[in-house]
Amino acid sequence: MNPDANIDHIIELFRREDEGATRYIYNSFYRSLCYYAQSILHNNQEAEDIVVDAFIKLLHKRKDFYHIKDIKSFLYTATRNACIDFLRKQKRHEHSHNEIEYLTAQAVFPDDIDIVNAEVLATLYREIENLPPQCGAVFKLLFFQRLSTEETAKQLNISAKTVLNQKGKAIQLLRKAFLQKGMLPLLAAIAGIAG
Repeated sequence: MNPDANIDHIIELFRREDEGATRYIYNSFYRSLCYYAQSILHNNQEAEDIVVDAFIKLLHKRKDFYHIKDIKSFLYTATRNACIDFLRKQKRHEHSHNEIEYLTAQAVFPDDIDIVNAEVLATLYREIENLPPQCGAVFKLLFFQRLSTEETAKQLNISAKTVLNQKGKAIQLLRKAFLQKGMLPLLAAIAGIAG
């Protein structure tokens, strides 16, 4: 089946308020948009709230969209604009003020690099969830919480050697998954996992 024909069919169903097509669109963009908003706001809860609001706006305008790229553009732009609005409300903090100046000086559409980073991180998160449980737990503690090998071993009640073995296994599995997707150089750039 032609993937473009399939996505066109999904968009048509989405325009007709089909629940399955709506869920497909939501699942396709939600995590990437959250990473994107989080990269601007540095606030997980606000980022998630803003992304949900962007989807609500999309649903109100669903009949205006005929192509997936237009939906993607709308969601990223709505998310970015809402992030800027949020930062404006928080402008009593100098950091937020600087973020506003930086963001408003850019073009209306998000930089491609920001979108790519968000999508790579979303893919990374999905692949981590597919790791064997102990591998995933070790990887999250080492890379996301920045714990040392010893701290990770203590938290998981395993030896430091097991932590290192599981870390190596996790990296190998993630590299393989990203290699199959043609995204290994991006993984190296974002997560520091060498190709």
